[in-house]
Amino acid sequence: MAAPRVWVVVVWLAVMASAFGVIQVSHQCRNLYSELSALQRTENRLQVEWGQYLLEQSALASLNRVEKTAIDELGMRVPDFDELIMVEP
Repeated sequence: MAAPRVWVVVVWLAVMASAFGVIQVSHQCRNLYSELSALQRTENRLQVEWGQYLLEQSALASLNRVEKTAIDELGMRVPDFDELIMVEP
């Protein structure tokens, strides 16, 4: 008579341990999904920022802007033909 009670207790303990395991895994899954969502939002924000930097780089590196900056800020000019010196290898 005592043997069936022991088995009932053992099975009950196994079921409780399994239930706690399921709770733990569910909680961990929710936390990881929340972290994943936050990382995806960060990725999207960084992608937009990267695109803006690429646009800014292309605007700053355009030949017209470089030429205008060289003339206005550095006082450079296109040399006259007689000022050119040809260098031969």
